[in-house]
Amino acid sequence: MSAVELVVTETRVWARSATTHWDGPPSIVLGSNGFDLVVGESLNPPTQVSSVVQHVSADAIALLPRIPSVADGLTAVIGTALEHLRVTAPCDRITVICPTEWGAARRAVLDQAARRWTGEMRFEELAVRAVAVDEGTSHSRRTLVLEFGALTTTAATVLRDHQGVRLESCAHEPDLALAEVLPESPGFDALCALIGRLLDGQQVDLAQVVGLTEPAEFEVLRAAVRRGCGPEVELRSVAGADLIRGKQTEPIPVPEPAPVGPPPDWMQPLRERAAAQQPRRRGTAYVAVAVAAVVVVAAAVVGGVLLLNRAADAPVAAPTTAPTTSRQVAAPPSPVDAEPEVFGRVRFQVPDGWRLTTPPDANGRARVELSPEDGARMRIIVAQTQVAVGAGYEQVAANLEAQIGQRPAGVLTDLKRDVVFGGRSGLAYRERPGDGSTVVWHVLLEYGIQLSIGCQYVGDSWPTLSATCDRFGGSVRVVP
Repeated sequence: MSAVELVVTETRVWARSATTHWDGPPSIVLGSNGFDLVVGESLNPPTQVSSVVQHVSADAIALLPRIPSVADGLTAVIGTALEHLRVTAPCDRITVICPTEWGAARRAVLDQAARRWTGEMRFEELAVRAVAVDEGTSHSRRTLVLEFGALTTTAATVLRDHQGVRLESCAHEPDLALAEVLPESPGFDALCALIGRLLDGQQVDLAQVVGLTEPAEFEVLRAAVRRGCGPEVELRSVAGADLIRGKQTEPIPVPEPAPVGPPPDWMQPLRERAAAQQPRRRGTAYVAVAVAAVVVVAAAVVGGVLLLNRAADAPVAAPTTAPTTSRQVAAPPSPVDAEPEVFGRVRFQVPDGWRLTTPPDANGRARVELSPEDGARMRIIVAQTQVAVGAGYEQVAANLEAQIGQRPAGVLTDLKRDVVFGGRSGLAYRERPGDGSTVVWHVLLEYGIQLSIGCQYVGDSWPTLSATCDRFGGSVRVVP
């Protein structure tokens, strides 16, 4: 069974499989083609790269000229971890040990990203795992756990009894960085106050801090713990790597969240888009605003001709579609445990109530088609094209615009950029083949593959097809 564990923090990710382990910063930058996401660059200085975990509450991250969604960034981070672990996707299960203050909204974003790599996701609070793996807490009924993000502090209490190890309460301070906690400083007083509010008169037997390596910082935190908990309470340090190598507890399963997509106004200026707030469990009032780091990366486009198939192999060609009848039905989401179809380097889930009419084969077919099982005259088309080496987003857009300009007026609409489809941004246009039907085309670029997904309908039946089309687009992935 290929099971993977990931410890996710704002500054580092630790990963473990059955045979090896890996760790690195959860950073993303644009590759040399100006589109692909490169993971693992140092976060110092922080102005040059972006920690995707730090911006998990935002809609997108500005890495100009591209603005990838946070889910896309997390997908790249998880994919890099699996590559270093030498785990073939899809793996059987991914268990994520996430920051304790994360609620359902943030977990849903990570769940959406991980579904590309696995069919089973489990979550566990970092504080719970820290207590579970530390044998020094075996006789502690209530343990205080401190976690520090890049600019934040979280304090939690974890109980251990005959029922196991579980989270009792959590308090979060979004404006208190570890660097501010100095002897006899306002930051030190703020940490003591946070601990006091969390405990509210309750006694703890032990305290932990996660991921701290500096002795001087440890001594300052020890003093804060003794002031907030009593002079007899010991402070222990748990390294991030130890969270995936110690004694394991049964991960806490959570219901599968609904797909998370960006709101309609996600392409507005970043300063106008506040990050979604997460419901507080307990503690100080919390307003989290994720500031997307703007990174300007020059796109190096290698010269070459981007080959776009025409006629039956290209999205700009007119699909052959007979007039549809009035019988239409909306398809519910595909079951999570359904086996994905593999089409070259492309994987996708067939929507429930749909079937492949031109199934993938080994003959190098350039595209596949899907139709409703009930005979409704709709169609989903998937075409893949290998782009020229080094070709990026702008090159693909330029080639499409050139081809659109060569077609008769009224057949193809103007190309739109940064259109959200299936939780990802890409290119879009509409085609009217002349048979009374309309094809809504979405074009994505991943790992050197141009994906063209067309959803074809007749008359005013687009509202019936649009949700199925978007869900299908969210399931389509390119295997690196």
